[in-house]
Amino acid sequence: MDIVEKTRRLKKYEASEAVAFSSEGSPGMDFLSPFGPLIGRTRMSVGLIDHLNSVSDALTTPGQGAEFELSESDCSRGGEDSLQSCVTRALRTYVESVEHEPPGLVQLDNVWVVSQFAGTPSPVHFHSAELSGVLYLKVPTISSNADERNYISGRQAGYINFLIGGKQRFARSLISFKPVIGDLYIFPGWLLHGAEPFRGTGERRSLAFNARVE
Repeated sequence: MDIVEKTRRLKKYEASEAVAFSSEGSPGMDFLSPFGPLIGRTRMSVGLIDHLNSVSDALTTPGQGAEFELSESDCSRGGEDSLQSCVTRALRTYVESVEHEPPGLVQLDNVWVVSQFAGTPSPVHFHSAELSGVLYLKVPTISSNADERNYISGRQAGYINFLIGGKQRFARSLISFKPVIGDLYIFPGWLLHGAEPFRGTGERRSLAFNARVE
């Protein structure tokens, strides 16, 4: 393998020099956050969300939680506006942005929907796939009562939590995102994530998937 090819292969591991934030103290200081996995976030269309909710409504019972896989036809319905096409484009953007070259093959291995109500957790876990994602289809009204906060995510009960490493000084190892209808997150399947049980009203409905890229 020549030096040019070695350089090309190593390029995908190089971090960005982008500034995460800057201090206003004296002296001023730029803070960089170059290491660790990258989480991609984008938006899916209202039409796609409506289609997925229509399919899911037919497979759920109001007020009862459920988990089920979507069929290939449900994922591919809509042509270029289908879930299959939209997620594949998003995955290609993620891979090309992170690894600095377009992927060859992008394939959704399985897609499933999780419907949850108050008091139901999604324990911290990881996936076996190289890339995974979550798309929010419905979100509940989450109680902000301080007595109902939990240890791991504070007021972010019901949010999606991503964790890496442990409690290490001068390092950050936890981030939580509030569920928003239409938000799609893409991340390495090995990245630990989960959701603490919320207190509130309504349904927390998310679509998850695993993908293979080459």
